[in-house]
This record gives sequence, C-alpha cells and structure tokens, in this order.
Amino acid sequence: MGSHPETGLDLPRLRALLHQAPDHYEILDRRFVGRLAGFLFWCAGLIAAALLAFDPPTSALGGLGWVPAAITVGLAFVFGGAMVVTQRTLGTGMLMAIALSGPLMLGMLQWLAGSASSYDQLVILSVVWCGVVLPARRLLLLLLADTVVVFLPAAYGDWSAGLLPERIATLAIAWALALLCFVWSGHIRNIRRTLDAERAAADELARVDALTGLGNRRALDEALVGQVALSHRTGRPIAALVGDLDGFKFINDVHGHHTGDRLLRDVAAVLRQVVRSPDACFRWGGDEFVVLLGEADMAEAHEVADRIARAIRVRCATPDGTPVTMTLGAAAHAEGTIGAELLADADADLLVAKSGSRAA
Repeated sequence: MGSHPETGLDLPRLRALLHQAPDHYEILDRRFVGRLAGFLFWCAGLIAAALLAFDPPTSALGGLGWVPAAITVGLAFVFGGAMVVTQRTLGTGMLMAIALSGPLMLGMLQWLAGSASSYDQLVILSVVWCGVVLPARRLLLLLLADTVVVFLPAAYGDWSAGLLPERIATLAIAWALALLCFVWSGHIRNIRRTLDAERAAADELARVDALTGLGNRRALDEALVGQVALSHRTGRPIAALVGDLDGFKFINDVHGHHTGDRLLRDVAAVLRQVVRSPDACFRWGGDEFVVLLGEADMAEAHEVADRIARAIRVRCATPDGTPVTMTLGAAAHAEGTIGAELLADADADLLVAKSGSRAA
C-alpha cells in the first residue's frame, strides 16, 4: 500500500515514524523533571546545611564565609521550591542551566570550606538527574564541570596528596552513575518512542479501508468536520459526491465476491487518478464511494461526477467484458449546515439519479 495524498494519508510517512532520528527531549515530561530537580535541590540544601556544622565555610574568607555559604544554601531551597511549584514547561536552555547550577553552588561551598570538606560528594545527586535528562554532549559538559569542582582545590593551592583517592572515587561513582542513568533512560525513551510511533501508525491505519486503500467511514467523518469548519471560516464552497456501482449485487451473484472485491479496488484506483489532487476519496461502505471537493460549487461537482462516471465506464469491466457504470449524486454545502447534511443531500441526489427522474 503506497502513498495516498488524495485521502490525506501518507503510509510511507507512517513507516518512517519508526525509523526517524530521535529527539532526546521529544518525550521528556519537562514539568516532572523540573519538579524532580527541585526535590534534589532541597535534598542538597538540607545535606549542605547539615555539613556546615562539620565543614564550616571559614577556610577562604574566615567568618565572612558564612554569608555566601548561607546565600548559596538558601538559593538551593529557593530554586528547589520554585521548580516544585512552577507550572511552566522548562526549555532545553533552562534544563542545562539547572544542571550547571548544581556544580557551581557546590564549588562555592567547597572553596569556602576548604579542600578537606565533603561538599564535592553532593555532585552524585546532580549526575543522577542529569543522566536521565540531558543528551550525551550536554551530559559530558556537566560531568566535566563536576570534575572541575572535585579537583577545584588544586587550582587555588588548597590540596594534599591524601585527597586524591577520595576524589577519584567520587568522580568514578559520579561518572558511572551518569552513564548508567543515561543508558537506562535512553532505553526507556526508545521503548516509549516506538510505542508512540506504532500507536500513531495504527491510528492512521484505522482510517484506511483495507480493501481499497481509500479513507474509510471514520476518515470521512473527520474530514467532513474539518472541511465544513474551514468553509465556515473562509466562506469558500465545498461539495460532495456520493456514488455507487450499478448492479453491483448482480455482479457479485454472477461472478463471485472475489470479482466484486477486484472491481472495488479498480474503482478506487480510477478515483485516485481522476479527481483533483486536493480532493479526498473515501469508501463509505459496500459499493458506495464519497468524494469531498474543496473549493467547488455545484457546477464543478457535476463536472467531476461526469468525469468519474466516464472513466469508470471505460476502465472498469466484469470478467466477460461488460462495462461497469457508476451513478453519482452531488450536493454543495449550504451555510449553517453540518457535514452529515451535505452527505444526506448528495445521497438524496443519487437516489433521484438512480430513479431516472433527475433533469439532464
């Protein structure tokens, strides 16, 4: 089954959904991860506040260090609270800013308290969140920032060889956790992405008539709603054709249902070729077909109906060579009416044509 632009269905595009390049943030619940970040900020703030009693921020600035330390811990609670209560969807830039703010705040506390302090170990809280949320390049940037924080005392001379094993262990745990969370979240993303794509493809296929490849009754109902709404907004005319095959039951009875099915597929192929590219074709049920004509009045609708009838008579035939014919009814959308009324009017015109009482 190929692409059917006249029905609004593009099956190759549906298959491509399963193989498209993934967007790392595509299925991320940004409000949820924002609240999760807020919770982690609170945890880090509580732990840092407790550590102040054991690792006071007096190494770099003396007693004055309590001021920036209190501000830093207070900001952790403020940021955490803001992210928990916010209803805004976080952008990718804000997610990265949240990720980098953790190492910056920890680096500040470690500098104030000195190289022997334990604040650097809080980076583990940061990498768990970042491993779940960030794409690979941004996660690498965050891990490099954490590495700088852990070894920051060496930059300002506050370093001893005894710190090296502890800091290497902290970094190894942080990098391992980040990698584990990244791989796990990537696996979950792939499962979710595949399920979403398959659901979207199944939803589209549910609008396709399996025998003819045209839109089915569900697709017709949805298209009618859209076309009528567009006509109401723009004032542009729309029309509908309803047609069925003449003597189709007799063809089934004489030649069998297999022949009847082949004939329906042939008619569908003719409709695709004959109607205008913006128009949409549907199998309404049985041997009944509907064509929605955008920006068409009654005169244009009758012109398209005649073109369809001629093409089917020429191109479709029973196994014994008898030409197949289709009778069509037409109707134009009247202002203030709904799509069902448009179809009902076209169907009524079809009945008039079938009875032979319609004026030529």
